[in-house]
Amino acid sequence: MADRETATGVVGLIQAYVNTVDVQDGPEELSDPNTLGAWLVAHELIESGQAVTEADLKHAIAVREAIRGVIGANSGGKVYPLDIATLNEAATASRLRARFGAGGKARLEPEASGVAGAMGRMVAALFAAMADEDWSRLKLCGSETCRWAFYDGSRNHSSRWCTMATCGNRQKARRFRQRAKATA
Repeated sequence: MADRETATGVVGLIQAYVNTVDVQDGPEELSDPNTLGAWLVAHELIESGQAVTEADLKHAIAVREAIRGVIGANSGGKVYPLDIATLNEAATASRLRARFGAGGKARLEPEASGVAGAMGRMVAALFAAMADEDWSRLKLCGSETCRWAFYDGSRNHSSRWCTMATCGNRQKARRFRQRAKATA
C-alpha cells in the first residue's frame, strides 16, 4: 500500500514479513518453498543455498499469521492462544538463546540453522520490535477482510485503516448504508 508509511528497523522487518500476503486481494509472496527461501535470503535470515521444504513453508506461514495476530493487539484485537503457542514453538524449535556481543549488547539468537533458525530470528525480531517505541504504531487494518499491517504515523496514533482511500472509505460507506437501512 503505497500511501502508508512503512516502519524501519526490526518493526519494519516484522511489517514486511506479515505483509508477504495481501489477505484481501492477494498475492501470496510465499507461494512455494523457493519463494520462501528467496525472501529469507533477501532479508538475511538464511544463507543462499539452504534447503527449504513444504513443511518449512507451512511453518513459516503459521509463524507469519501468529505474528499478525499479535500485531492485532495494537489495534484492540484479541491475541489467541494458538498464536502464542505457535510463536513459543518457533522459539523452542530454533533454540533461541540470549547472547551478548563484544560491546555487551544483548540479543536473542537461534542455535538452529535453516528455516527453523530463520523463524527463530523472526521471533527474536518480534521480541525486539515489541521493546521498540514504534511497536504500538504497527497495527492491522480495521477492515476484517484486509488485515494489512500498517505503520500508524499519525500524530495521535489513531489511524484505523491501511489506507483511507480504500479500506477507510469502504468501511464508512458500509456504515452509512447500514444507518440508512435502519432508519428506512
